[in-house]
Amino acid sequence: MFKKIFISFVLTLVLIECSSLGKVKITKDNYKNVHAVNLKLKLKSEDPGAETLFGTSKKKYSVTIDFTREIGQDKVYPTVARFSLRAPAQYGSIEKSGFLKINEKTSSLTFGNATAQTITKVNANVTPMGVIASSQSHKELSGTFLLKKEDEDSILQSSEFTIRLYAGSEPITILVADKSLILFKEYLRAKPEAGN
Repeated sequence: MFKKIFISFVLTLVLIECSSLGKVKITKDNYKNVHAVNLKLKLKSEDPGAETLFGTSKKKYSVTIDFTREIGQDKVYPTVARFSLRAPAQYGSIEKSGFLKINEKTSSLTFGNATAQTITKVNANVTPMGVIASSQSHKELSGTFLLKKEDEDSILQSSEFTIRLYAGSEPITILVADKSLILFKEYLRAKPEAGN
């Protein structure tokens, strides 16, 4: 019985988390007297890895980015992006500087609030011979960056853009194109309804 309740609870959490992905939301904040426009995207990163006998391997990451900008009475504030990704345990923290490439133009990007948390999962199996234990570790990397008004304007005219960050010396390149780019442009154009 407890197992069924637990599974139902986990499935509900997953559905709630997934339901907010890929949707532009506008909410009013009466304390700040602004409207917050939000878009959460789950993106893929693929970077070249080591050379092998069969060619170059690829390093793949799943990255979640939560984009938020505020619209006041007379001012639109720049986008604040909060990102998180799962990386191998040996990776370092997010470096403070990276790059934003919009079409063919590359500019510098500054990352803040960077955190690196090592997560270890331990499995223990009891056998007639004793206890067999194993563990797996990975890092949860997160941080923030700002998109300037000029960046947002350029993205509206672009066919794609990429975000390049570094976990220690390891490059992580996040491509925003196709459906994700269409959603991001919708996010940039979103405005609260009149009278709200």
